[in-house]
Amino acid sequence: MNAFGGFILRLLGNLIEMPVVFVEQVINGDPIAAILIAFGSLFVLGAVGAFGYVVAGALGIPLPNLGRGPSDPVE
Repeated sequence: MNAFGGFILRLLGNLIEMPVVFVEQVINGDPIAAILIAFGSLFVLGAVGAFGYVVAGALGIPLPNLGRGPSDPVE
């Protein structure tokens, strides 16, 4: 098997194994592990949301203004 095929098989195996490892670490581990996973998830969710907002704006989709920009167009 070539290197790319081995990489894909290992990646899929890790994706299946990952939830089991997370549950074992949170249940049997420190309570701080649950907090770290929660904050990490919020961080990733915020980054993906910000990127999605920027991409939607770049595609020309009208979006609400999030900052204190000028309300009137500049002439």
